[in-house]
Amino acid sequence: MTIAAANSDAWNIAKGKNPEKPTVLRFRPSLEAFLGDEKYPKRLAIFWKFDAADYSGMPTDSQSADMKEFEDILIEALDPDRLAVLAFVFTSSGTREWNFYLSDVSEVGVRINKALSAVPKLPIELKVEDDPNWDELRQVYQMCGRGA
Repeated sequence: MTIAAANSDAWNIAKGKNPEKPTVLRFRPSLEAFLGDEKYPKRLAIFWKFDAADYSGMPTDSQSADMKEFEDILIEALDPDRLAVLAFVFTSSGTREWNFYLSDVSEVGVRINKALSAVPKLPIELKVEDDPNWDELRQVYQMCGRGA
């Protein structure tokens, strides 16, 4: 069994509030079968902080388009050989956070730098953590009423 491509896989969307502002969580239910895959023991979180257009804390249409373009660039760089697997994306209170599971941190860094070299500087921060059991994705599934 292999992990589907991010662009062709099914995604679920869950909306909520945190505590008063809206939240949007997009995740891949098919990855439940891969929870704890030993080939992907680390989690990369990429944070994009933005100035929200209003009290909701959600991005404007223009900001959303820029973030979609950024996500497409990441997927094009990391997904074809599943070097990194985009598992979920969380948006709330002026921040969008992409979460990938990966094994080779240095190669992911090389590919991200190369992919973004022609793009103007973006307001992003990257953080890598050990998450061999995919605990963050398990929490997503639990919050959304899935078994995991």
